[in-house]
Amino acid sequence: MRHRIFSYVFTFVVLTITIYILASSSELGILPVLFQITNLKFLGGAFICMLLYWLNDMLIFKTLFYSTNTRQSYLSSLKLTMVGQYYNLITPFGSGGQPAQILTMTNSLKLPLGLATSLTISKFMIYHVIITIFPLVMFLLKPDIIMRQTIIGKSIIAFGIGINVLGLFLIFALCFNSKIVYKIVLLFITLLKRFKLAKNIQNSDISRHINEYKLCLNSFLANKKILFIVSGFCLLQVTAYFSVTYFVYLSLGLSQASLLDILAIQSLLYTAVNTIPIPGNVGVSEGFFYLVFGIVFPAKLIVYAIMLWRLVIYYFNLTVTGLFVLFDHLFIRFRISRQGNPAK
Repeated sequence: MRHRIFSYVFTFVVLTITIYILASSSELGILPVLFQITNLKFLGGAFICMLLYWLNDMLIFKTLFYSTNTRQSYLSSLKLTMVGQYYNLITPFGSGGQPAQILTMTNSLKLPLGLATSLTISKFMIYHVIITIFPLVMFLLKPDIIMRQTIIGKSIIAFGIGINVLGLFLIFALCFNSKIVYKIVLLFITLLKRFKLAKNIQNSDISRHINEYKLCLNSFLANKKILFIVSGFCLLQVTAYFSVTYFVYLSLGLSQASLLDILAIQSLLYTAVNTIPIPGNVGVSEGFFYLVFGIVFPAKLIVYAIMLWRLVIYYFNLTVTGLFVLFDHLFIRFRISRQGNPAK
């Protein structure tokens, strides 16, 4: 009975959050006008970039499964991508994606908790390394992009890069500190028990999960080939995400700035926005975009650019991933009910 109530509540919450965010947005109301002044062919390129972003994320999971001899389908990897994206969009700091992915791996894919945790943290660690190094490399290639920013823009960018570098050190400390890992695993087990998804887990089980975690993580870091492949997919994923802005730029009939210019500015914007604890960075993203992209977008077009950019990287992302999570949950409940009533 509790599982059924939880199922109904979960379905209602996912549906309510998604509909509320979409319905309360004033940006979506002027889309018909925007499309009239936009080159839809280039705008389509922005949507394709989001598809490539999801595709590379899926391939990262598939590669990690392969590295641990875990037989999982591409659909399972896509499921983890969609779940992670959705909960990242609706939680502060994008903090809900990793716990949701771990719960999905343990509850739906039936993977050991230690393995699920190590795979998730390994992926997050590589992503954070790429997302920290990327803007630093762009700064070396395009220093004029920083120098042309306002004092406020420079300060925000410097703060964002500093936080990301600090976060990188914390992640490596987390990966190799057994006490921290023990607390994290204990937190997830407590969460599983609270939702009646785990029973009779003892301290010996926790120690076993930690050993599995350390073994999988050490194996991942020692496998240079897998590390290189995952890093490559992650770099492609980040590049595709940042390239959305370039296609928005082209869709408005602009061409003076190069792809490298846009990638440099967008990577710096991402590092700054990512430090703000607001679900989906709603409001903050738009303000920072206006601040840092004012050097390449004309004043009369930058508001339109912001709306198109948010349409692709937030509203499109939220709608697709939210529907995927909802229908996946409904399908699982339907399959369970069919198994419980074979006569039907």
